[in-house]
Amino acid sequence: MPNGIIGGCYQKDDVLTEKLLTTIEQELKNPSRKGTRTVEMPSPIPVLNYPDMENFGLDINSCPPDTYFYNKPPTFLEKNWLYIIPLAFFAICLYILWLKKIAKERNARLSIMEEYNSLFKNMPIIYIKEELIYNKDGKITDFIFREVNPIFEKYITTKDNILGKRYSTLGTSYPRLMDLYNSLRNKKELSFQYYLEQKKIYLTVIITYSHKQGFLDVFCVDNTELAQVQQALHSTNHKLSTALDVANITPWKWDLTKHTILCDVNRPIEICGSALPAEEQQLSVPDSSYFSNICKQDINRVKNAYQKLIDGEVPKIKEEFRVISNKGNSVHYEWVEVQATIDEYDLNGKAKTLVGSSLIITQRKAMENDLITAKEKAEQSNKLKSAFLANMSHEIRTPLNAIVGFSGILASMTTEQEEEKQEYIQIIENNNNLLLQLINDILDLSKIEAGVLEFTNSHVDVNKLFLDIEESAKMRNQNPNVSIQYKQTMPTCCIYTDKNRLTQVVTNMINNAIKFTQKGYIEFDYYLQNAETLYFHVSDTGCGIPAEQLNRVFERFVKLNNFAQGTGLGLSICQTIITNMGGTIGVKSKEGEGSTFWFTLPYHQIENQSLQGAQNLKNPRLVDKKDQLTILIAEDNESNYKLFETILKRNYTLIHAWDGEEAVQLFKQHNPHLVLMDINMPKMDGYEATKIIREMSPEVPVMAVTAFAYAEDEQHILNSGFDAYTSKPIQAELLQKQIVNLLKKHFLFLY
Repeated sequence: MPNGIIGGCYQKDDVLTEKLLTTIEQELKNPSRKGTRTVEMPSPIPVLNYPDMENFGLDINSCPPDTYFYNKPPTFLEKNWLYIIPLAFFAICLYILWLKKIAKERNARLSIMEEYNSLFKNMPIIYIKEELIYNKDGKITDFIFREVNPIFEKYITTKDNILGKRYSTLGTSYPRLMDLYNSLRNKKELSFQYYLEQKKIYLTVIITYSHKQGFLDVFCVDNTELAQVQQALHSTNHKLSTALDVANITPWKWDLTKHTILCDVNRPIEICGSALPAEEQQLSVPDSSYFSNICKQDINRVKNAYQKLIDGEVPKIKEEFRVISNKGNSVHYEWVEVQATIDEYDLNGKAKTLVGSSLIITQRKAMENDLITAKEKAEQSNKLKSAFLANMSHEIRTPLNAIVGFSGILASMTTEQEEEKQEYIQIIENNNNLLLQLINDILDLSKIEAGVLEFTNSHVDVNKLFLDIEESAKMRNQNPNVSIQYKQTMPTCCIYTDKNRLTQVVTNMINNAIKFTQKGYIEFDYYLQNAETLYFHVSDTGCGIPAEQLNRVFERFVKLNNFAQGTGLGLSICQTIITNMGGTIGVKSKEGEGSTFWFTLPYHQIENQSLQGAQNLKNPRLVDKKDQLTILIAEDNESNYKLFETILKRNYTLIHAWDGEEAVQLFKQHNPHLVLMDINMPKMDGYEATKIIREMSPEVPVMAVTAFAYAEDEQHILNSGFDAYTSKPIQAELLQKQIVNLLKKHFLFLY
């Protein structure tokens, strides 16, 4: 031991110094204090000489932890601290710079990520990340939605409804989707167009493999506007192509320097001469060949028109001419319409090329000729209509003159001139019928012109109908030298047809026969021509029709005798009626011997049960024949009621109601035997009033009084609770007969 000491327990210098200074400070503060003071020191710590410890081979680690070693060799840091501190400072500076660089790069990456995130959220493209599911053979069978962007949520659905779910579980399917995915293996990407029905948009779908194994990136671009434009363009092109095809339009181009014309070989115009090889679906022909096929009568006019266009005298031309066509087995002319204008000019400002189109107008030319013919016929028809109107004026004024004149005479006559008065009344009635027939013909003509001639079919007992027609014709016949007879050949015949129209045709034929027959007979009949056809005819012994006039009798406004009364419309209307009923019509006649007008109708036998049932009344009302029956007349026009009163007051007790409401009240009070009900009335019309009366009394007979003139009105009346109807103008004899027949059906008279 060089210094003789290994070590001991000592106070550390800093502890001794601190205690000594503290004690001195305390003593200085109390100088008057005397005596000895004891200073307590902390526990000493072991202090050892480090080199001695090493020399004696003592284990330093076995010393107490707080051992202080003297002469301990300096550490690496203590030896090199002058070098280490600058190096540490430099390292710290480098570290700070590195941290700043890292922070900058991180901020840049964050900025890029934010931009990417913003782009991901705001880009107008639908994005989907899909995780693929494979089967054991390595084929894609399904996929799971792993990520979508906000645009997907806008167009398709929210991410909560789709993320983490399999495509197969969503209830939507695109059958070829898995095939498309499996076909992507050998391709970098796959694209197709998809129509999103729920949003009515078109999407271009682009599919590519993701950088992550087993995933796909799907992008969908909204290209609705492009798709619509493409569709519109395709539609326009298709329409234009179709229009050119349908219209037989051939576009062409004329090169004036090469003297050649290019035209579409798919077009039908054959003005090209001999066939030449086609190039790009166009045919190039010399212009001389083009002009050589133009009709000689038109060629100079066409050449002059083209020359004016080439010389700049006109901006465009339009010419119609004939060309030779070799279609079919014969050579003939086709009409062509050509329109042309200048397409290009040369350096000198002269026309270089012309463009135009050629259109076959052969059919149009034929139509123009037909229109000219139709125009001439229309002018002729207009003349006939003018003659018809003049004739109408004459036909209307003639019966009106008789009606007005003889009405004035009747008003001034005395009661002693009864026979003469009856003659005048008959004249007035005949002219009334003529005027009514004239109005009916005009109404039917107007309906035929408008194409609304109506037909209302029902079950018709032909024998009963013809017996009624016979009775009515005999009443109209004023010539005692002419007999009218219905020759019944079939015991029963009930058909389903329009009763009014059948009556109209037969009556018209009988009226014509009465008009032109001075002596002899008029017979009408029908029979079964075959199993499906009924043959009707009206024969007379009149003056007959000249053979050259037979084909004109059914034309409109034709009167073979201009001095006979009539409009010249009756037989034309009959022909239209029979044709619409599925039959045919004709005439056989010999001048001086008579005529037979005939027509046929389809025949389908039906049972007559409905007609028989109408004749039987289950609960007839008993009436004493001596009692005067009561009739309720509902009529809002005073003059019309006066007419009813004049006709009926001698035989019936009359009650007058001014409207439908009053008619219902008076019916409750008086319980009449019959009701005459006008249809058009204020407050309540005849239909509503009859409906209420029927609720009170289903048995009382109700007769409609109407000014309507159409067949459907009759059917509507009979279906609305009425038992019968009579038309205005009222005919006294017919009205009385209808009332008697109606009362007999509903009442049992006691004698």
